[in-house]
Amino acid sequence: MGKKLLALDIDGTSVCDDYSMGEKSKRAIQLAQKKGCIVAFVSGRREMDMLTLKEDQWITDYQILNTGGKIIRCADKKILYDKRIPSEVCKKLISYCMENGLQIQWCNGLKWYVSKMTDATAEYAKEINLLPKVVDVFEKVDFQEKIESFMAAKDWERVAAYIDSSIFELTYTNSEPGSIDIIDRNITKWQGIEILANELGIAYEDIITVGNYYNDLDMLQRAAVGIAVGNAVEIVKNQADFVMERDNNHDVVEEIVTKMLNHEFDL
Repeated sequence: MGKKLLALDIDGTSVCDDYSMGEKSKRAIQLAQKKGCIVAFVSGRREMDMLTLKEDQWITDYQILNTGGKIIRCADKKILYDKRIPSEVCKKLISYCMENGLQIQWCNGLKWYVSKMTDATAEYAKEINLLPKVVDVFEKVDFQEKIESFMAAKDWERVAAYIDSSIFELTYTNSEPGSIDIIDRNITKWQGIEILANELGIAYEDIITVGNYYNDLDMLQRAAVGIAVGNAVEIVKNQADFVMERDNNHDVVEEIVTKMLNHEFDL
C-alpha cells in the first residue's frame, strides 16, 4: 500500500451548509496529513468562491478547482495546472448571452466578470467581499485575458440549451441546484485528480474520492474507492463503494478519516 490521496468535494461534503468547516473535520484532515496522506479539495468552485472558507481553504495540501481545470498547491499557493477555454469558444458563448439578455459569468483567478448584475449576484458578492466587473458590451470583453470557466445561474437553462445545440467544445455540470459550471468538454473532477496523482506518483488503488452531488459521480465511479456522505443524493449513494452515516453538517470528514486510517477502505 502506498501513500493515500484523499480527494474531498467541498460543498455538501466537507463544509456545513453555512460554508463553515467543523473543528472535528479540520482536526481529521490534519491527522490524515500527519499520517502521510495527501488531502485535496476537489470542487466546481473557482478561486473567488474559495473566499467563503477564508483561511480554512488552505487546510488541505492541494486545491483542484474549476471542476478539475485548475490545481493549486496550498503550501506556497503555486498554480500547477490551469486549463483555459479557447478564445473563439468564449466569444461565441458571451456573444450569444449578451445578444439574448442572459446573464453569464466568467473568471480568471480572482478576476470576476458578469454580463449583467442580478440581486443574487450582488448578494453573493457581499458574501465573498469581491465585486464583479460588469461587462455588458461585447466589444469591451478582453479576450486577451484567457478565461478559465463560466457559470450561469438565473438563466442557466437557456445557456445550457445553447451549449447543447451549438458549442460542442464546452460542457456543464450542476454543482448545486439552480446553477451550472461551464468548462472545457475535456475537463472533469476525475481528470484533475488523475493529473495530481500522476504528478505525486500516487497509484490508482490509493485514490479515495468523496462527494455528495451529481457532479461528483465521475470521480466516485472512476476512483479505486468512491465514498458518498450521508446527505448525498440517491444516485450518488447508489454508485459509491461506501456510504457514510454522518452528513456534511456533522463532521463526516472525521468519520471518513477514522475509517481510512483503520484500513476499512483498503482494496
